[in-house]
Amino acid sequence: MYAQLATALLEVENRGLDPNIVKPGWTALGIVALLCLATFVLARSFLKHSRKALEPWEGEEPDVPTLEEQTTRPHERR
Repeated sequence: MYAQLATALLEVENRGLDPNIVKPGWTALGIVALLCLATFVLARSFLKHSRKALEPWEGEEPDVPTLEEQTTRPHERR
């Protein structure tokens, strides 16, 4: 097995890679698509956790006003 790999590497080294022949294939496209999907999933997870981090702990008073307090007018809060 290693002999075949060494032979293949020597052939490529002797022959060289012609930039006119070498092109990315479907495998590279699949890898890029998987990386994009993983990035999307990680970003969504980060967003979910960052929203959860903004919520106060049990028994703790929130420092920032809630969404309802932010949308009501100041004279209606009384």
